[in-house]
Amino acid sequence: MSFITKAVHVGEYVLVRHEIEAIRREFEEALSRVKRMLDEHRWKKLLIDMRGIESRLGVAEVYYSMESIAKELRYIKIGIVFPPEREEEGNFAENVAINRGVHLKSFVGYEQAVAWLTNEQA
Repeated sequence: MSFITKAVHVGEYVLVRHEIEAIRREFEEALSRVKRMLDEHRWKKLLIDMRGIESRLGVAEVYYSMESIAKELRYIKIGIVFPPEREEEGNFAENVAINRGVHLKSFVGYEQAVAWLTNEQA
């Protein structure tokens, strides 16, 4: 599989790290796993790390991923990290999510995303 999901106790959030290639079916599986973990820990924060994905995401993939997140995780605070050279994908994801009522912010720095998610100063 091309994703890793784990609960991070420091800051109490779930981390999803996508690697190699993001395909819609695997994203849906990861989303289901994430929802179970968030429910299990009763946490309301999610960090999605997209820096390890080798291929660029198409507009449709970003759009449908944010649609899925809006349906499943509307009340979760979500930070998403893209590599600097793909910042525009992150900006698009953020706009789509916000337009669907999701509390999501895109970053190109991992530490800044964690600081925002955990309400700590970066």
